[in-house]
Amino acid sequence: MKFQGYTDEMLLVLIQSSDEDAFSELYQRFWQQLYASALRRMSSEDDAKDIVQELFVKIWTRRATIPEDAKAAEYLFTALRYRIINYLQADQVRLKYANAQLAEQEVSTVSLAESGLALEELETLILEAVEEMPDRMQEVFLLSYRKGFTPKEIAAQLSLSVQTVKNYLSNARVLLKSRLAHQNPELYAHVILMFSSLAFS
Repeated sequence: MKFQGYTDEMLLVLIQSSDEDAFSELYQRFWQQLYASALRRMSSEDDAKDIVQELFVKIWTRRATIPEDAKAAEYLFTALRYRIINYLQADQVRLKYANAQLAEQEVSTVSLAESGLALEELETLILEAVEEMPDRMQEVFLLSYRKGFTPKEIAAQLSLSVQTVKNYLSNARVLLKSRLAHQNPELYAHVILMFSSLAFS
């Protein structure tokens, strides 16, 4: 395991230097705890997941501003607490003006449209990148991305070694990075988290 023996604080230092693997490792270490904490304060599982996802996206896009002496758990849960407070305050405002249904509907429609466009843009960029992949890499990536297969399951289905499958997935990430890293940092942060969530074990 690459980061065995690394403390959470060591990962933060590496993230400041744009280490994507360290970012993925921090996500995997803290995702469940942060999600559980968010869910205790929020009524929606989807909203809790979204707020944690957005938290990690902001950590990546603002990684240069992470304090050098930051304690990982304290830093993450404090950031989460502020995001939840902002969410709840916004929710109270929406309730306060619930009688203005038309205006609220217009705001919600715009918000949903913007969110949908971002996801649509990300999906389009991913599919464009997939088209540039060699045939075998496409098969491996789509089995992982679309089907959620583990490298072991993919290897068995395609008669490949597990390491070869992992290599294909790693190369797929490099290809996606070349399309998104500089073009749209926030969308690329979503790509990193997407790969962190895929079954690589």
